[in-house]
Amino acid sequence: MFFHNRQAGGGENDFIESHFSDSDYCLNFSKEDVYIKKTSYTSKKGIRKKGASFMDRSRLWYLSKIGFLENVPADAADEFSAHIRHQNVSRGEIIQDPQSVRPELTFVKTGTVRLYTIDEEGRQFSYSLLGPGSTYGCLSTFSLGTENMYIEAVEPALICTIPEASYHQLARKYPVLTERILEILSERLRERGEMMEQLALRSVKDRLLHLLKMLFNHYGTYNENTVFQPIALPLTQQELAYMIGSSREAVSQTLHRLSEEGLVRFPKRRTIELHQSLLQEVPLPSYVQHLYTY
Repeated sequence: MFFHNRQAGGGENDFIESHFSDSDYCLNFSKEDVYIKKTSYTSKKGIRKKGASFMDRSRLWYLSKIGFLENVPADAADEFSAHIRHQNVSRGEIIQDPQSVRPELTFVKTGTVRLYTIDEEGRQFSYSLLGPGSTYGCLSTFSLGTENMYIEAVEPALICTIPEASYHQLARKYPVLTERILEILSERLRERGEMMEQLALRSVKDRLLHLLKMLFNHYGTYNENTVFQPIALPLTQQELAYMIGSSREAVSQTLHRLSEEGLVRFPKRRTIELHQSLLQEVPLPSYVQHLYTY
């Protein structure tokens, strides 16, 4: 969801997402966009001030972080936000295991979570890394493929959930919410089909490059003026190995060779950048990319 300031130059009306107590803004919806508008209120001392209530400022930030609501009409998004619950999770915290699945949808606002399974021998396989703007969960009427999985926070994250009953109530009133689920489900199935083909037929190098490009197209922003493009997710060699069905040692060796070939680089810990030549053909069209952004 895009926010901007209508006044040229911005000044004191600039939007700073982490400083609402200083900014005192609230949402004002229009058909064309969402923008920030100064309002006024009366303080506890009876003094008329400019600003907005804490709830208004919080809702502005919450709505801006739920990628599922991208392109959803403002009235539907606003009503939707009244039904969600918010939760801060720590790095390494298990959000869900196969025995604690609840019928609800979850949205990642900040941070990254990992979806994975564990076999009888204790081996892990990661299905997805989901960053800001992503959606996961399952209801009685459909599933995004998470009902038998562990879900763990890879880094500190802020997530929100909506119960099944609330979602169905809103979906009957706003059919566009069902359309959003179908879009996400369709893309998730396509993505997993491609990964299964990679696992069955491709080398470790091919599988790793496919995964890195897929992650970039979900969470990266291409800058034509920059040779190396960062993937905006924290990545470890072990995590990559879990996702391509390989060993950490094989991933380490492959990354080293790719680095020597000038295709990847590692500017800091848990950060991978891809050479722009790998990204000349973007596999995801724009209508799919926006499902993973906010």
